[in-house]
Amino acid sequence: MINSTNKNQKFSLKATRTVYCYYFPEIREIIDKITKKFPHEIFLQSIEPGLDNFHTPVINKFIEYHKSQTPDLKDFENRYYTSGASEGIFHILVKIKTENPRAIIYVLKGEYEGYREYGSRIGLKIVAVEKNQDFSKLEPGIFFISNPSARDGNIIPNYVINEICKIHKVVFDGTYIGLTKNNLFDLKNKNILAVIFSMSKPFGLYYYRIGFVFSREKIKTLEANIWFKNILSLIIADNILDTIKPQYLYNKYKPLQKEIIAEINKRENLNLKPSDAILLAYSDKAESLEKFKREDFYRLCLTPYFLLREKQNAR
Repeated sequence: MINSTNKNQKFSLKATRTVYCYYFPEIREIIDKITKKFPHEIFLQSIEPGLDNFHTPVINKFIEYHKSQTPDLKDFENRYYTSGASEGIFHILVKIKTENPRAIIYVLKGEYEGYREYGSRIGLKIVAVEKNQDFSKLEPGIFFISNPSARDGNIIPNYVINEICKIHKVVFDGTYIGLTKNNLFDLKNKNILAVIFSMSKPFGLYYYRIGFVFSREKIKTLEANIWFKNILSLIIADNILDTIKPQYLYNKYKPLQKEIIAEINKRENLNLKPSDAILLAYSDKAESLEKFKREDFYRLCLTPYFLLREKQNAR
């Protein structure tokens, strides 16, 4: 059971508004094995044969790993290793600013804040629109869309993305892919300019900064990353992709997500629903969830409860 600090306290949620990834114990075990005998011999290869292309087989393995969900990823010819998703987002925005400084960047209301924070600071116009907006009536621009959505952790249907692509360009952020059931994300539309990935949330690797960008066009500012990359993070990514099978973490932790939400609802008299992404819960209406509000709905990160359950099971 989930312990409440005070049963008489009206509101005792341990959930967080910011999404912090769960550092899964299975991932910690893999990293323990890697660092028990630290891979110095790989770093000593920097001169001969060199490490410039060390990321390439890892990226290829990543494409293969996600082929059931993103089979079209192989068609994006320009592939880059990045320090998490944030570096990729920033470089794409810089490319847009350099080539089309008057471009309008659209986001759905309640979307990941990083698009706005990076874009507005380099002088791009950021416009938040309703999810049910008639996208055809908007001035042509570039949509940054996370799918599964950072708004509520739920999968946006392919037809919505393709409808947007009729008028606009899209940068597709797949940061939450891996935290949901197996789902086919259609990336065939040529108006999808780039796809951003991160291993932070699906594997709990936030502080290891492992991300990838797949682009139809070259992103020249990312080309220098062949020299400036974290080799240890790539070694960890490579081992995880070999060890953790697709859907393993989702299948193991989805029942726990549902248990946690059921207990919260019972204890706090709420009506939370499990998001498609296992780390999240959402609700359309709840006055007591004001601090979790994102536009006209509420989103909660459940990572503290996963940690609590882990500690309870370790006793």
